[in-house]
Amino acid sequence: MSSLSDSTSSEGLSALLRRELHLDPLRMRSIARIATGTAIAVAVAMVFQIPLASYVAYLIFLLSQEDVASTLVSSIGGLVAATVAIALSLLFYVFDASEPALRVPLLALSTFLGSYLSRTSTLGPIAFLAGFVLVLSQTLIDDIPSTEALTHAVLWLWVVVATPVFTVIVINLLTGESPVALSRQRAAALMAAVADYIELPLSQNPSLLREKLLALNQLKGKAFLWDKKIKAFAEEDQRLFGLMLEILQLARALPPQLSTTCRQTLAVSVRQSRALFLKRRGIDVARVPTVGNGTEAESDPACEALRLALQDLHTEASGQTRAGTSGAHVGAARQLFVPDAFHNPAYARYAFKVTFAVLASYATYTLLDWPGIRTAVTTCFFVSLASFGESAHKLTLRISGALAGGVVGGLCLVFVIPSLTDIGQLCLLVAGASALFAWVSTSSENISYAGMQMAFAFFLGVLQGYAPASDLTVLRDRVVGIVIGNIWISVFFTSLWPVSALQQARNLWLSSLEKLSALLVAPTAQAAADLRLEVNTKVQQAALLKSRSAFERQLVPSRRPAHSAELEAAAMERLAYSAFVLRRLQPPISSPVIADIHTSKRLLALSKGAVPDSLHVDAPDPTSLVGRARFRLNEEIDHASRLL
Repeated sequence: MSSLSDSTSSEGLSALLRRELHLDPLRMRSIARIATGTAIAVAVAMVFQIPLASYVAYLIFLLSQEDVASTLVSSIGGLVAATVAIALSLLFYVFDASEPALRVPLLALSTFLGSYLSRTSTLGPIAFLAGFVLVLSQTLIDDIPSTEALTHAVLWLWVVVATPVFTVIVINLLTGESPVALSRQRAAALMAAVADYIELPLSQNPSLLREKLLALNQLKGKAFLWDKKIKAFAEEDQRLFGLMLEILQLARALPPQLSTTCRQTLAVSVRQSRALFLKRRGIDVARVPTVGNGTEAESDPACEALRLALQDLHTEASGQTRAGTSGAHVGAARQLFVPDAFHNPAYARYAFKVTFAVLASYATYTLLDWPGIRTAVTTCFFVSLASFGESAHKLTLRISGALAGGVVGGLCLVFVIPSLTDIGQLCLLVAGASALFAWVSTSSENISYAGMQMAFAFFLGVLQGYAPASDLTVLRDRVVGIVIGNIWISVFFTSLWPVSALQQARNLWLSSLEKLSALLVAPTAQAAADLRLEVNTKVQQAALLKSRSAFERQLVPSRRPAHSAELEAAAMERLAYSAFVLRRLQPPISSPVIADIHTSKRLLALSKGAVPDSLHVDAPDPTSLVGRARFRLNEEIDHASRLL
């Protein structure tokens, strides 16, 4: 998934939209699956008169993922969450069906636990969905006072969830993308893109490439779950992945005056490793021609570091490294809770803010006796994120998507629905609109949520019952509910323990500096590889948060002015690749040299917000490559100390 980092500031909205809405065969197949599944689910709902047909159609969008493994996990997890929530709802009805005073505390408890567990538990998505369904089912008591009718309606909710779940599972098992093939395809494409970037730096966005590489790591894990046979390549793939991230960072450190011949030589080395990688996995590729060796690699630290990393990449891709020699971590035992789940107050604060917003939205539409704006509660659940900038970005997409989908749905209600005569024609309309909305929802997280909201608003307007719809008030009430939910989220997230996305980005930069400090004195190659991965992950997360901070509009205080964020991000990138260059050039000795220990301490001091010590007067002259790399890194530390 691509972020807004380095995009809105450098390429403009039109270029961003062109990139986000670019169609390729993989995306067109995904759009076709979503459109087909939506049409089938609507047909089933109409034929068997399943209630809430709009939710049945929308869940197809919510459950559909890019590969079969992800889709199965989300579908089964969603069904489990709905089952747990419905069972708990029936249990709660025993106590609060006739006691409104008890219902509100139970709503608050359900919201708090769902929000808290979504941030602290590995079962977060299931806990979140269970809490959401539980809260919505509890609010049905206000509209259905009869307990028998209420129980009947809640049991139907399971069918509302199960219908799209089974539809999505069948379609994806028949036509879905294998995570194994998809991961190999993307790995090959990314290796080619990195080679292009080395040869022609302006041809690729390195931040975007890093983000795609990190996303590939998650897809690779799903591929191992899907096909146990490829676990034979697990350690090798993990090392290749780490090397590609390192190579990308080293390529960013190449001097701009580097000759074309040297760049071509380095790029060809990546392409040769790519060919070996594919050949070892049974995919034939054309032979990569060789070019003359560049002589400048030995005269610049970044070039020499990149050449050494490319040698390791070639060795790994050809399978010459003996299994188990590097000790790569293929996977670690997953714990139920994150390490600081019960010590970090930020999780409880987040859950409290969501709970207050949900209760305020519930009180608003209850006191106004306006159940049509119930979407205010839904909005509070789905736009609330850790920082206000992230929440503001998501609520912007939610409002814009609801307005766009509402307009399309309103036009269909006025001009198309009156001419439809059977379910088949309705399904064609739904499939066509779903394809349009899926075009947006299958993009990156920059705009994908807008596509989801377009679909939901359209379905709420068009699928109002089992007969042609003509009421536009549903669309109006949905938009009003979204606005009310956004208002309450803004009130509580800016007044109670406000969290700035930009401040979170700066915290991640400081944490990355600490990891870079440890990288310079890491005792083993595997420890260094793990630290490089952590640095890349944190820096990329910081880039995403920095881009989301544009939505805060100075509503959340920050320790430093927002206009310095670009300079801080650029300084952090230079520190990262300068440290990577130095680590790659370090001689293979049992303990680090004094100069590297001192440089490590300077990075550590910078991560703590202190002024780094000055260089030792007896530091060696930067005549060797490693000495020059060390000198460049210390220059970057001095420069960053004036910013970070």
